[in-house]
Amino acid sequence: MTKEVEEYLSALDGWMKYFGMEQIVTEPNWLFDRAYRRTRVELSKFGQSNTYSFIKYAETPDVKNFELFSRESFNYAMSLPKSIPVGLGSMVAVYPCYLVNRITKELADFVKNYLNKHYASFEFPGILDMFSKDIYYYPTTPVWGALYYNGFRKEIYNMYSPKAWNEILKTQNAK
Repeated sequence: MTKEVEEYLSALDGWMKYFGMEQIVTEPNWLFDRAYRRTRVELSKFGQSNTYSFIKYAETPDVKNFELFSRESFNYAMSLPKSIPVGLGSMVAVYPCYLVNRITKELADFVKNYLNKHYASFEFPGILDMFSKDIYYYPTTPVWGALYYNGFRKEIYNMYSPKAWNEILKTQNAK
């Protein structure tokens, strides 16, 4: 892991607290470098919203490992206990974020088309290019996701993008 990635992860810990996320303490594992969760009632989500964030640095990224990371992050989040059953008053949103030194065209094209449907739950992965600080994710809204996808794009950008963090700080300093 590069020094830049370690500094990013350290900053991310603080920003996740800012967004109301708490770190999930786990043993070091192959799946993710950091994990966070937030549970709260959200009227826009029609009940309890369980939000999970997983971050993985990939020194040599590829589509197969990105897809595996996203899918397994979702599965892990779904395996965690919830106080209200999913679909019966609660929903789950999972934001797997793949950190790469420089994104490849193949990865960028893949994430822009990656869309998995789940019952009362959402898997919304992103890829952060550490060189440009740009974040890549599914850019459009499926008909069945019209109520949520604009919010997902905003949340993934705000949570993971150093550019968004700077915008937030500027807004706060202007007040």
